Amino acid sequence: MKNILTGIAALIVGAFTLIMATVMGLFISVAALLTTPFIKRKFAYAHAETRFNRGQIHTAHQGSSNVIDGEYEDISRR
Repeated sequence: MKNILTGIAALIVGAFTLIMATVMGLFISVAALLTTPFIKRKFAYAHAETRFNRGQIHTAHQGSSNVIDGEYEDISRR
């Protein structure tokens, strides 16, 4: 009798967990679908702003730099 009651309690807890996971997953997926356009717009704006700022920095230091991007020159011996 004790095993039957424990089995029934385990089934109830398992069903409750499964239903709660389904409901939470549904809410999270709906929230993701609703917020996707806003997040894409923010990323696009941040990307454009970064490219614009890099362009300004590149043109400002165009004549004063003699090192190619990514090149490392050891000047400790000079």
